[in-house]
Amino acid sequence: MSRFLIAAALSAAIPAIATAQTKPQTNTSTEEKAFDAVAAWDEFEELLRGRYAYIERDDVDVEAQLARSKELAAQATDEAEFRSLVHRTALTFMDPHLIVGPFTDEDYAIVMTAAEMDARFEGGVLRIADIRRDSPAFAAGIRTGDAILAVDGVAPHEAARRPFGAVLPEPTSAQFDYGATLAVNGRRGHARTLTVQSASGETREVTLASTSDFLRTLRDRDIVSVDFVGKGKDVAHLRIANALGNNDLITAFDAAMEQAAGAKALILDLRDTPSGGNTEVGRSIIGHFVTEVSPYQMHRIPALEREFTVPRQFVEYVFPRGPHFAGPVAVLHGRWTGSMGEGVVIGMDAAAPNAVTIGSDMGDLLGALWNFTLEKSKARVDLGGESMFHVDGTPREDYVADIAVTPADSTPNGSDPAVAAALDYFASLAKN
Repeated sequence: MSRFLIAAALSAAIPAIATAQTKPQTNTSTEEKAFDAVAAWDEFEELLRGRYAYIERDDVDVEAQLARSKELAAQATDEAEFRSLVHRTALTFMDPHLIVGPFTDEDYAIVMTAAEMDARFEGGVLRIADIRRDSPAFAAGIRTGDAILAVDGVAPHEAARRPFGAVLPEPTSAQFDYGATLAVNGRRGHARTLTVQSASGETREVTLASTSDFLRTLRDRDIVSVDFVGKGKDVAHLRIANALGNNDLITAFDAAMEQAAGAKALILDLRDTPSGGNTEVGRSIIGHFVTEVSPYQMHRIPALEREFTVPRQFVEYVFPRGPHFAGPVAVLHGRWTGSMGEGVVIGMDAAAPNAVTIGSDMGDLLGALWNFTLEKSKARVDLGGESMFHVDGTPREDYVADIAVTPADSTPNGSDPAVAAALDYFASLAKN
């Protein structure tokens, strides 16, 4: 995961459990103290119920899930077994911001950061819902709409169950889709073989390396690229890499905006920002498209209300930043737009008067990330401690584009649907 920022003021407001670190234990005997799985579970559940902003859900039976996981976790004989059970429990919430480490090679790749494909069941058939254009899976000829007949020789529904293991014997349809996406992207330390059927009916086996290998190649990319598209090559296309947590992006994006000066329109492409980020970088980007101080997103901290019965909610503002771009802007987003990327999308919608959003459902990384280390199990937990909203009150994960384009990364023939929609939008403006 990329780096995340938790404001010092918020850290000071959170009780001691939020910053608890592993403490050395002093044993009075020569034998290692036995692992206390019950106490370890109680510590994890207390954290989840107290700090996780999204514990109240209508798409997950939280009480039943925690009861089932508690029973299994209590049988764990060591920290590694316990962590694996709690890690799988986190997956049942279908929230890429709720994860439990440290990771092993047997864990499934984190979606959508390390994912090449998004998968969904349609009429009982597992299909690729979207695919990362520059991924090995795309290079291997897998396309949106292709059916996945097996994953490592295992039928799709069984493959979709495996990421959850015993903690979730009966997934919901949404959990099946989440498990399927985990399955087709594979385990962190292993290659996987997919049996793929194309739209023409051709069936073949495709073996893909671990997505960890693909993830490492992304580090060599420019954090922002600039090219000019459209018939007259007069539309600036600024594509941001997965670098919204890299403060160097602030000056790099300033330079990109200088290159874009004089363009008739601009495409702000956030389709490759699946993880992390910080609000300084996000606000610096939005600032180029506003002329006055403007609200861009809203935070709520349920943990404080749970503890003190006093709600805390606040709005963040963005300030103008040069160079200013006054022309029309299309903000592209899709399944690989996550966390701060989602924040920039809703912020541009809220604050930038000339912006239109174009794309599909985003990564749905819930909330602003908080990080914890559990003393009793040594597990590391990331979770959304602040719920995030558009300034109009819409939950960030429920935001819908002005112009819906699904899929947003790649069509069945491999073309780019979101850029095409942006150019069509600019053309329609020119006619009016």
